[in-house]
Amino acid sequence: MNKELLKLLTLEDLQGEARDLAELIGMDAFRKLVSVYGGTGRMYIPQPDMLLIPVRDAKIREEYDGSNIYELCRKWDLSEGYVRKIVAEKANELRRRPMDGQVSLFDL
Repeated sequence: MNKELLKLLTLEDLQGEARDLAELIGMDAFRKLVSVYGGTGRMYIPQPDMLLIPVRDAKIREEYDGSNIYELCRKWDLSEGYVRKIVAEKANELRRRPMDGQVSLFDL
């Protein structure tokens, strides 16, 4: 592809989805996208929900206090099993830690 011609490409030259995309991300970004991925079929844009799963799961782990599984299920509209899977590591940490005021045999 002639990079000099690509630099001359304007929004008015585009139609349909190409124009919609250029309007959304801007012409400079559109030119870069076309230059790298144009015609390759390698570009996959995931759905926003799929991108946000790690962020959601981190929030659930942050909010988990050891006793609020059902509250988190309702808040995030997830099954109990799924929430338990997300918080499993933190749940184990909370179970291993001594309770407030608990004395260890090694402290005696």
